[in-house]
Amino acid sequence: MRQGKRKTRTLSGATTAKSSTTGSAAANQRELLREAREKEEQEKRVRKAVTLSTLGVVVIGLVVLLIWVVVPAVAKKSTTANSYGLTVGAASAPVTVDIYQDFMCPYCGQFDRAQSADLKSLVDAGTVKVVFHVMNFLDSSSNGAKYSTRAADAFVTVAMQQPSAALAFDTALYADQPAEGSSGLTDAQIADRARTAGVSDSVIATFANQPNLDFVTKSNQAAFDEGIQSTPTVKINGTVFKGDLYTAGTLKSAVQAAK
Repeated sequence: MRQGKRKTRTLSGATTAKSSTTGSAAANQRELLREAREKEEQEKRVRKAVTLSTLGVVVIGLVVLLIWVVVPAVAKKSTTANSYGLTVGAASAPVTVDIYQDFMCPYCGQFDRAQSADLKSLVDAGTVKVVFHVMNFLDSSSNGAKYSTRAADAFVTVAMQQPSAALAFDTALYADQPAEGSSGLTDAQIADRARTAGVSDSVIATFANQPNLDFVTKSNQAAFDEGIQSTPTVKINGTVFKGDLYTAGTLKSAVQAAK
């Protein structure tokens, strides 16, 4: 009985030793797992920090790019005439005069008759370049004849094909200007006035096809989009001229001051 008891003890002792060894291994395994998890969490934090830093650099880069691109674009838009302007005069002229007009507008005619001589002398001297913005919102005031569009289309054609005659043709269209509410000039009368302004017969021959109707319509809309609310509107170097439009000499004085 004592031998069996010792054996039992031996078995019992062996079992205890085995249990202790197993517990130690499990503890080591748990420790390894804990260290692995900590390492993984640390790596995640590092990756997140790197990602956020990269995104921050990208965002900053985009902001800088937007400032570099958008701000100059906005500034340019506020000082530059729209793309439907028709320029007459030397590109190097120090002063730009923008004129927004409708050939049926009686005030546009009054302005031209007062200021056209001074404008011509300023253009000839290289002091001014004139940018015309044609409009046709008064088509409804010509008994269905769409005089504003027809006159503007002819003027655009001359300004594009024979710019040296554009100022004279502009003045000719306003000489003895047809009254608002009338049918305006006929196509033949427009052609006659172009001829007296020195426009060639080859250019005049293209009037009948009205090649610039789309340009005229878009020019009119572009002017409205700019905030133009009345005609004539005159700008000197991008600033609306608020002086007397209908007395000779006033615009010339303002141009010389701007120069």
